[in-house]
Amino acid sequence: MGGTRGSYLKRRLLKLQVGYLLSEGPGNSKVVPICLPQRLQVANDLFLESLTGNLVLTRTKEGILIQGTLQVGHARECDRCLEAFDHEFELGVAELFASPPDANNSVFSVDSNGEIDLAPLLREEVLIEESYRTVCRAECRGLSAETGANLNHEEEPLLVDASPLEGGLAIDPRLAVLKQLLT
Repeated sequence: MGGTRGSYLKRRLLKLQVGYLLSEGPGNSKVVPICLPQRLQVANDLFLESLTGNLVLTRTKEGILIQGTLQVGHARECDRCLEAFDHEFELGVAELFASPPDANNSVFSVDSNGEIDLAPLLREEVLIEESYRTVCRAECRGLSAETGANLNHEEEPLLVDASPLEGGLAIDPRLAVLKQLLT
């Protein structure tokens, strides 16, 4: 789904300069608004349709603590009807970017230019959110078990052969051809 929607913004927009906060003492903070209403490439395998919200960057003795809530628009496939739709959700962010880099304190770090790259963090958080089942709308009817037709656009077809076998079981229409082998 990533490459089919035309142009997009590059992930370099997700780099924040925090060198000024590093030169200040612990406890200093800054609110950074994020407003990217266009399609954005976060990683080679992840595109977001929109990204907005506010992040609070706080200087700590270990580095920069980022906290906030982002509204994310992401192209998904409905788990019931398999149609593409834009899934919008809130993403809570709270992560320490260590300075200097320290694998014991944080997975993420401030680079040597005093920049924070939000792309790896966003990728992880969005992929976790993506792992949950999502439907295009609450009243989505899904696919027909017999024909595979999208029930949001078509009605459930009538069963052609629903005659019970011995033992009271109905014949699955997809396996009706095999009934001939029983006679």
